[in-house]
Amino acid sequence: MPSVSTATRAAKAADHDRKCLLCEHRCGVNRSAGELGRCKAGTEARVFRHRVEYGEEPQLVPSHLVYLSGCDLRCAFCIAEEKAFDPRIGTLLDAPFLQQAIVWGRERGARNLQWVGGEPTIHIPAILRALSGCRDTPPIVWKSDFHATPEALELLRGVVDIHVADFKFGNDTCAERIAGVPRYVEIVERNLLLARESADLIVRHLLLPGHFECCFLPVARWLAEHLPEIPFSIRDGYLPRWQARHHADLADPLPADIGPLARREAALLGLNVVG
Repeated sequence: MPSVSTATRAAKAADHDRKCLLCEHRCGVNRSAGELGRCKAGTEARVFRHRVEYGEEPQLVPSHLVYLSGCDLRCAFCIAEEKAFDPRIGTLLDAPFLQQAIVWGRERGARNLQWVGGEPTIHIPAILRALSGCRDTPPIVWKSDFHATPEALELLRGVVDIHVADFKFGNDTCAERIAGVPRYVEIVERNLLLARESADLIVRHLLLPGHFECCFLPVARWLAEHLPEIPFSIRDGYLPRWQARHHADLADPLPADIGPLARREAALLGLNVVG
């Protein structure tokens, strides 16, 4: 049977179908009436892929990832490419689909159900509706760009077991140029502190070519000051995808020496590096 918490949160989340304040664009659109905000999402969520993966952080694998189309950011290097930005792509997410997927994942040894994207935050009402119609759900992992509002994070309290936060940029200039979002650092830092209070937290940072000084170091230093104990996952698998070729600094793969350099710096800062 669905938990009272999930069913109650699903009912509360429906408010955002009528006035959407799920991400910090705060569009306020009435999705139920067909209005579309920056992410172009409606009241339905769609799954463009789900599979059990082993490339996540050690404490998560094997993890059953459910990929939802649509996103509130516009990262030029997005590995999901067009699927991340078009919320019409994929299979409709509902309780029967999700229940079948959960059984499928368990049969393959998945330890948890991980919502990814695109960006799951823009689909919180649809996700909670689907979860509330399922029985015996596994632990929930929420992989997010952390551009959510406090209202959205509150809907996930008691539902999400582990947050995996992508801390992508160390300054607002890079964030606005590459992902199209203002006030990025302030928003993500606030949300990391909020999320830490309600669930386990893993912070992930994808190293970008040419962004060691401007992005990696500020992220690492902030974590060392505020969240030094939190698992910090440094990802060095960057490849130029999607629109990266239009940015001179992103057009080439990550140099091979940057990953080891970042891990050494993180260790000197006393961070809990897990990847």
